[in-house]
Amino acid sequence: MTIKQRFGKWLIPKLPFNRRTFDIIRFELHAAVTTLLNIVSIRIRRRRSILSKQEHLNINLGSAAAGLSDWVNIDVSRQCRGLAFPYDIRRGLPFQDGQVARIFAEHIIEHVEFREDLPRLMRECRRVLEVGGRLRIIVPDGERWLHAYVTGDPQEWNDLGFPKLPSDMPTAMAMINHVFHQGGEHYFAYDYATLKWVLESAGFTTVAKMAYGVSQDQRICLDQVVHAKYSLYIEAQK
Repeated sequence: MTIKQRFGKWLIPKLPFNRRTFDIIRFELHAAVTTLLNIVSIRIRRRRSILSKQEHLNINLGSAAAGLSDWVNIDVSRQCRGLAFPYDIRRGLPFQDGQVARIFAEHIIEHVEFREDLPRLMRECRRVLEVGGRLRIIVPDGERWLHAYVTGDPQEWNDLGFPKLPSDMPTAMAMINHVFHQGGEHYFAYDYATLKWVLESAGFTTVAKMAYGVSQDQRICLDQVVHAKYSLYIEAQK
């Protein structure tokens, strides 16, 4: 355990709120600093200015540790690999109308609040895409997890990558809650019908269900194999 972890273990029980509230406050403060840096940092402003003059950009939203070569990697964290610049995507997207050819969003949408932040983000995705541009979204497949829970079929759980439940999630319902909430980091669970509705509500008219490694544009098919067994793959075209 690091010094930082030991300090947190000592501090959090002494605070007048619980661990989840602490995590929310910490994240929002981090996001606020990121937003401020986008305003005051000369380096970031210069980088954004350069990108604003380019066309047919490929954007990787919520890149985290999976920064992609030759893509514009964006994440609220300032320590992510290959980051173009840090940005809170809940506040919109820092690109011109029709400037982007492809948007890749792998396991990030479930981390965005459903009622307000996600509709705004999906409208922004459509705005910045060029005509014919494509958005690929990958999220945990809520329908498959719930079907495995209802049937109790060991083969379905095995197909999801869990032939045996982890020791800290000893029941199927505990596992479902972990997938859908992940300690409060996930805001919403999706099936195809729900995500299709979200995209169509944002103005996308062409929405299709895909699969791991399957796309009508292989340049956007950058799926991580670690998520393949339990994910839903959807593409929308402007």
